[in-house]
Amino acid sequence: MKWNRRDFIAKPLTWFAASQVLGGLEFLHAETLPAGEIIHRTLGKTGISLPVVSMGVMNANMPAVVRRAYEVGIRHFDTAAGYQNGRNEEMLGSVIKELGVRDRVTVATKIHIAPAKLHDATVKADMRAIFEGSLRRLQVDHVDIVYFHAIDTAEAAGLEAPMELFTALKKEGKARFIGVSTHSGAEQVVNEVTRNGVYDVALVAFNYTMAQDKALHDALAHAASKGVGLVAMKTQAGGTAKPDPKLPQSLPPFSQTALLKWVLQNPCFTTAIPGFTNFEQLEQNFSVARNLAYTPAEKDFLGDKNVRASAEFCQQCSQCRADCPLQVDIPTLMRSHMYAVQYGNHGLARETLASISSGRGLDACAACGSCKASCRETVNIARKINDLKQITSAGLLRV
Repeated sequence: MKWNRRDFIAKPLTWFAASQVLGGLEFLHAETLPAGEIIHRTLGKTGISLPVVSMGVMNANMPAVVRRAYEVGIRHFDTAAGYQNGRNEEMLGSVIKELGVRDRVTVATKIHIAPAKLHDATVKADMRAIFEGSLRRLQVDHVDIVYFHAIDTAEAAGLEAPMELFTALKKEGKARFIGVSTHSGAEQVVNEVTRNGVYDVALVAFNYTMAQDKALHDALAHAASKGVGLVAMKTQAGGTAKPDPKLPQSLPPFSQTALLKWVLQNPCFTTAIPGFTNFEQLEQNFSVARNLAYTPAEKDFLGDKNVRASAEFCQQCSQCRADCPLQVDIPTLMRSHMYAVQYGNHGLARETLASISSGRGLDACAACGSCKASCRETVNIARKINDLKQITSAGLLRV
């Protein structure tokens, strides 16, 4: 199903009109949703009970999609100060206020500070200022979860100043619970969170390409056993968009439910926050919330040995950096590529590129005729860096 701007305006209005005849918004498109109870799990020691499927709001820009997410049963919405330069928080906050459901939803946001500034004397004041901005944009006096965002080392997860700031926000009642989010170094980060006992929740990049990462699986199991609430992101390894132009076609729709079920069959995770931007994707993702058993087609998909390789999902292990004579931050470049090419979110890709230290990003790659970095998994690093160069030269990702 292809959606254009007119569809986004016309179809929600049509459905809304139909709902008035039926007597309530809860009947919208009800025939497409499976029957049965929604599966709930408890988020570690927080005691919050959540449906196993939540909403990553990051790429969404249509309020109607957020409203529909609440109508079908989603109760946890994840955003961040940096998403869409704050507009993402503004949209989410406006929808929640309009629906009058603040006391029925779990809202999470994130504070990100560039790694180079984590040791600055002003780091606590800087992080607090970012968070206060989030509260204003969300139109709330507190959030349910606030994350120390994009932490990739155990050292960062154990820094005293951020822990003091987050603990203070919790004590002040501005955040019910505190956590960290991690795209890379997840094993070390999760182990540190479990060890220090300060953070309540960990938001972890996790998908089927990590099936063989025993150390990560062990870290997650240990964290869950100690009451750390675990939330999964990047569950569909980039979505249906084909990461390689040479691939014959994009992934079939049932691939997304298969990948989401694979993550949620791990009992360590309370919920997942897949990102969806239209009604079809929303209902497709939420369809697994009542039944995590695989269909025959999903089993066949997950059993295809070529699927994992073709996904080219960067696991952010950073081993490739040792191959680069300039020590370029290749993992962050790969994440930027995913945002730009697979998510189609040029704004987030631009922000991610801007977070890289000077001399460690695309600027360092400009003079290289060929890339010496090699992925230990299946990512074609050279091609993706070249893609970023081309997109940047076209003016879409200038920082």
